[in-house]
Amino acid sequence: MTQPPFWQPALARPQLWRTLLGLVLTWAIFALVAMGLIIVMVAVFGLTRQGIALAATPTTALMIFLPFLGLHIGLALVLPLLHRRGYRSLFGPSLRLNLRHFRHGMAAIGVLALAGFLVTGLEQILWPGAPEIVQLRPLGEWLLWLPLVIPVVFMQSLAEELVFRGYLLGQLRARFRSLWIAAVLPSALFGVLHFAPATWGVNAYMYVLNTTLVGVIACMVTLRTGNLGAAAGLHFANNLLALVMGVKGEMAGLTLFALVVTPKSGYMTWSFTVVIVLSVGIFIAWWRWMDRKTPEPGAG
Repeated sequence: MTQPPFWQPALARPQLWRTLLGLVLTWAIFALVAMGLIIVMVAVFGLTRQGIALAATPTTALMIFLPFLGLHIGLALVLPLLHRRGYRSLFGPSLRLNLRHFRHGMAAIGVLALAGFLVTGLEQILWPGAPEIVQLRPLGEWLLWLPLVIPVVFMQSLAEELVFRGYLLGQLRARFRSLWIAAVLPSALFGVLHFAPATWGVNAYMYVLNTTLVGVIACMVTLRTGNLGAAAGLHFANNLLALVMGVKGEMAGLTLFALVVTPKSGYMTWSFTVVIVLSVGIFIAWWRWMDRKTPEPGAG
């Protein structure tokens, strides 16, 4: 028997006003949780708001991730109130995260990481002006933080997937047939929330483009597989990758290696372009591979 499509749990109450109100309420709860955590960290641990924003130490970097617990709380409260459905329905009709799909999503980011590291390695060999790569902290110290960091990063990345792919994608696809609305609209919102011209300069637009594109890919993967697992694996592995290699001075409190480069530089424009091209290539390869397989149940 064919499994229902991913958006099946949202079909009972797909009204647009419910979705918009649910998003506003969820974001309000997220903001309240974030403010509460910051107040506690400032009062109890003596941290400053500016120090938390810079995320230059492991403790302050963790504080960037912890407030996303508010999104889980918000969704758990909003879904029964507005849509008469439970938190687990955001994973898909099976009401659970498909761990096989989750591993596939992580593997796809692994391929992307290997390709990206290969390009970076070739730059170091062939391009005299390539940015220097530095190690920010001892490997042993970095490894000691991982048992605490990994579950927090999982919580944070899953929170964003639950909102943008689990909630918005499901609700909008249940209300509209157009993929431009169901997949592109929440992905564009996801991208715009990463807009930071003060940090990235003109590259802020490349950052938004890259994030939006990744969001669209995550939406298409979720609709194709009928479960949030693959998108959650993509997001989780991508955020873990940022802990291995980042940009020096940019929220690098938990990062092992970093490129010594200005975020507003032409090199970062090139870097975003490489990531976009590699991401699209891997997605196309995956989609064609899925076409040759027996379609996933409930792909829709």
